[in-house]
Amino acid sequence: MIYRLLSILFLVLSLLVSQFLPAQGLVVHPYNPSNATNAVLLGLGGALTTTSILLDRRVSPLTEDDISVLEINKIPGIDLFSTRHISLDADESTDKLLLASFASPFFLLLDRPGRDNFDRMALIVFEGAMINAGLINLTKVLVRRPRPYTYNADAPLDTKLKKSSRYSFFSGHSATTAYFSITTAKLYNDLYPNSKATPYVWLGAALLPAAVSYGRMRAGRHFFTDVLVGSAVGTIIAIVVPTLHRNGEGN
Repeated sequence: MIYRLLSILFLVLSLLVSQFLPAQGLVVHPYNPSNATNAVLLGLGGALTTTSILLDRRVSPLTEDDISVLEINKIPGIDLFSTRHISLDADESTDKLLLASFASPFFLLLDRPGRDNFDRMALIVFEGAMINAGLINLTKVLVRRPRPYTYNADAPLDTKLKKSSRYSFFSGHSATTAYFSITTAKLYNDLYPNSKATPYVWLGAALLPAAVSYGRMRAGRHFFTDVLVGSAVGTIIAIVVPTLHRNGEGN
């Protein structure tokens, strides 16, 4: 129920923001991507992705013996919540919220400034998404932290034996949702620096990854520290990449 309510709230906030867009008037071009900046960001994203793919081939699934020796008393207290919960509904709900975050940048196309800056914004979003995804996957294959449900006696053994059971740190759902929602807020802030809707945009951008993070813990898919780091990583990338493309910056 909480995920449905948050989805409705996100939609309401989006509609509210759209009511402010036509009144902005002045068309601005806050971004001026340089070839050098693009080369660095695209190269970094490509390197992270390629490395993660190569290392992933060396990762083997957990065995029953591996699972039997996992010690829950070694888990920090702030992470224990996730080991006591497993929910398919929560898992599916966070997948839907993740998809909603993918769509969030398209709200910027509702008015002329967004459409006039579409090519530059699309490049910014793509570059950041590449870096975000590459960093998520590389960290997972390097850390190989067992997911919370591997400590849960109620979780099916066949689920625990999947390769993905070793990819708890850090949360890709949290990082990706934070990246797309915060990027949308950052782009909106740069396009409409004097907009009255800005606080609502940032509110929606913060609520979406928060809801996803809670859902990932409730589903038993991630620890609190997984979603905390994931949200932080996605947020940092969402702020830094557009900033590097600002007029007069990173050029």
